[in-house]
Amino acid sequence: MSRTLPRRALTAALAALGLLCAGAPHLAAAAPPSGKAAGVPASKAAGVPAGKAARGGGAPIGKVAHTAGAPRSAAAAPAEAPLDLALPVERITLKNGMRVVLSPDESSPTVAVAVTYDAGSRDEPSGRSGVARLVMDTMARSSRSLPAGEPQRLVAERGGELHAEADVDRTTFTAALPANELALALWLEADRMRAPAPSGEGFEAQRRDALERRGAVLGAAHGQGAIRLRELVFQGYWPHEHPALGEADDLAGAELSWARDFHAAHYGPNRAVLAIAGGFDAGAAMALVHEYFDGIPAVSAAPFKDVPFPEQTSQRTGVVRDSAARAPSILYGWAVPPPEHPDHHALALAASLLGRGESSRLPALLVGNKAVARSVRVAIDGHRGPDLFSIDVRLAEDARVGDVEKLIEGEIRALATAGPSQAELTRARRLLQSAFVAGLADASARARALGEHELLFGDAAHLNGELARYFAVTREDVQRVARDHLGPTRRTIVETYPPATPGAAPPPRASAGAPRAGGRARAAAPEQDAEVAAPGKGAEKAAPGKGAGKAAPSKRADKAAPGKGADKAAPGKAASGKGADKAAPGKAASGKGADKAAPGERPAKAHGAASRPAPDPAPTKPAKPTKK
Repeated sequence: MSRTLPRRALTAALAALGLLCAGAPHLAAAAPPSGKAAGVPASKAAGVPAGKAARGGGAPIGKVAHTAGAPRSAAAAPAEAPLDLALPVERITLKNGMRVVLSPDESSPTVAVAVTYDAGSRDEPSGRSGVARLVMDTMARSSRSLPAGEPQRLVAERGGELHAEADVDRTTFTAALPANELALALWLEADRMRAPAPSGEGFEAQRRDALERRGAVLGAAHGQGAIRLRELVFQGYWPHEHPALGEADDLAGAELSWARDFHAAHYGPNRAVLAIAGGFDAGAAMALVHEYFDGIPAVSAAPFKDVPFPEQTSQRTGVVRDSAARAPSILYGWAVPPPEHPDHHALALAASLLGRGESSRLPALLVGNKAVARSVRVAIDGHRGPDLFSIDVRLAEDARVGDVEKLIEGEIRALATAGPSQAELTRARRLLQSAFVAGLADASARARALGEHELLFGDAAHLNGELARYFAVTREDVQRVARDHLGPTRRTIVETYPPATPGAAPPPRASAGAPRAGGRARAAAPEQDAEVAAPGKGAEKAAPGKGAGKAAPSKRADKAAPGKGADKAAPGKAASGKGADKAAPGKAASGKGADKAAPGERPAKAHGAASRPAPDPAPTKPAKPTKK
């Protein structure tokens, strides 16, 4: 199926919202492998100077509920009707099972290719945690025909960049290049889909990087609390409970065969969605897709098999002593229904009402009025399976944890009993709409979002109805989901404290059973956590019968190592002070940071393009263009 009104409607909407970026796209067409666009001068087709990366500014949009129908309030209140946007969407399935989504934009000087695999940390077997991230790192840095580092150098030389992202339930690779380099992007993705070819030495380097990354996350201020929250919320549910970062013991014993087996089982064409967005011709693009992908055989892995999720019936609590923290923080978490559930959009609006922007409820109260917090962040993940709704509050140094918790819980209770005002709901809708449209302005973001909607909902065009689904949420819907899903018996609270002062009393929620410095600790009570050890000293997971200790994945599972790409914030890793925060519906940052985000937005983890020249590709690869 195809949809029209691509760029004109989007551009008009951006202009109306005051969000149109400088440097409007130029006309561009699909390009042959030589790098020269048919009928268009190379300089205009590229639209990006040689050696300058075509940067993707947005993040994927699209982990929200699939509820059909037009907004109920549209006819009665035309001013509240959502913007009518329609991205062009054409869907094709290859004989090997790979789904292809095309969204051409004749005005774009760049093209983005996103390959989203139906594989993530939830597919890892017990004892092999972290293998999904190891496979992603291997594929991101090398391919069957290119040694480690060559993909980044080759793409950078052509004026583009690469991103890679490993998540709980998906893995995405994105290549953004000038429009006349589509052949290179498709060839590269096909080459790494066929099979990674890491050497033993290369895999050892990746394994060491994974251990260092785990230590960096645990060692960052408030990093342990974010990990511990997810672990407690999903206690007893392996797919989300175990750490996407990988257990220290698992990573220490990881073998090259683990990565090869995981790739062979999960990274074939029948487990992938290929999305192309930006300046290209659909016919020429499909010819290249057939050339590079038709010969890749399907894999025989069984689809993900879910397990029962144990219902939480009483509050769970945890305490963390964090050597990097300078003031306490509080994390709240609830397991909520997945994106396809009808309540998910209303929960996203509830998150926005509670925490998006300085005038939302919690920032206005805690940061502005009471001055007991430095920042507030409210998030809803958008994962398949049970999802996570979280609140992260970083306290002022002289604030009392118990007093702040009473204020937070009072606002949630008020939302559940009285619901939002119409003015609040209107504001939340407008903020979500602005973020949604801004996020779609970038070709890389559109490719990722379309690929994810095809994977999660079975139709990439589902993305076009997101604004209508948000605007269909009523005050009563928000009140109901707050009451049904954010109640006290379903919540988990993790308090993080700075290092203890000698002779001071323990924090109020601390309990016996702290992890031993050398390894796993004895189990803590199911509904009350032990203190978590400092990073590098066996900070492990506490689950009934499993001993304290494993670190659960941070929000939206890590992507790139520190210094090797942008890392995604965990639930509870909100920027504070005056930093600009990019947040999803319900990923709202407070304080003085700017709220720039799309519904369901997830910042991509970048394996940044290198600047030094790359060698010419082999003859079977797209030919290297003449330097401009």
